[in-house]
Amino acid sequence: MDRQMIAKKQHIQAESYLVYNILRSGEIECSNTLEDEFDPELPGQALIYRPARQHIYSLLLEDNKDACNSCPIIKEWFVYFGNQLKHPELVQPIQLDIPGGTPSLRTLWLSQEAGVQSQRYDTFLACFHLQTEREELQALDNSRAALCCLLLYLLGQVDAFSLEDVNAFIAQTLCLQGKSVAQLSGLKLTHVDSRAVHLGSLFVRGLTTLILANNACGLPFRMDDLMAWKMFDGKLFQQKYQQSHRGCPVEELLEGNKCWLTEFQNLKSLICKACLKNNRALQSRQRGNEFIRENRRWDSSFQRPHQSHFAPSFHNPNQGHHWRGFGPGSSRFETGPSGRGYKSEEQNQKKRRFQHTPRWPR
Repeated sequence: MDRQMIAKKQHIQAESYLVYNILRSGEIECSNTLEDEFDPELPGQALIYRPARQHIYSLLLEDNKDACNSCPIIKEWFVYFGNQLKHPELVQPIQLDIPGGTPSLRTLWLSQEAGVQSQRYDTFLACFHLQTEREELQALDNSRAALCCLLLYLLGQVDAFSLEDVNAFIAQTLCLQGKSVAQLSGLKLTHVDSRAVHLGSLFVRGLTTLILANNACGLPFRMDDLMAWKMFDGKLFQQKYQQSHRGCPVEELLEGNKCWLTEFQNLKSLICKACLKNNRALQSRQRGNEFIRENRRWDSSFQRPHQSHFAPSFHNPNQGHHWRGFGPGSSRFETGPSGRGYKSEEQNQKKRRFQHTPRWPR
């Protein structure tokens, strides 16, 4: 059966995410986001996950290569601050680094041969450059493995991720187990931290990227294991984020449940060892509260001209490591100073606010 027909069937049955759009039209869009435009340390979600998407595009379009062995360009309509979505960005797929070459979609999607499920898993990890962590990840429950995959990818892309952030994500995933809807909705927060909102939105967007990769790789994970309700609740994450950055002990983060302590330490150890292996210093960095106040002005417009102060991280297949700069097949972004202490003149004159963009007509 033709791969586009397979993708269409899965799309109609809601068993696939975005794969059919990419195969049919070579175009993909995400015209909504929730992020803090004036936090220079946390770049736009579209830019953070672009390197992973480039690998997924390459996997899906492997059979469409031209005489120069290049995959077709993908048109991306992804919103982030400064991008008014007047024109699509032209993104070049990037070849996966898999020993023996990239498996065909026919193999990944249809084959029932022994060993193919292992190929699916390896291909999924390759989309996020996590092949070296295969043994440790495969020993975990699927939802825990997905959590670690996402956190490790984010740690490789965003320098501002701290040990407190990792602790908060792990703790809220563990504490989410067994909590009822009533318990979650009844959580009391004295305030809402803006950075925690941004991180939570970034995490959920990452789950959709995991789902896209999972579909493209022939479902190495059960789809249910990648659903947000398995590992994330925004209100609970706010609580754990604030506790973690106040320096609360692990026992308090885990609500006194000793059964979760060993799992917390194991997941944290896996992430710290992987960071050490990849020369990523995971440091403690407690932050003060960044309240969202009721009188803060909200603005859903992306109309003001603005250039991102983030140079996106891309993988250079010729060097085998991540580097910050202008990635292959991607638009150039004006770079500038970064760090929490940096504020542009425009930023000093305006209050920090979130951007929640509507769907844009084209």
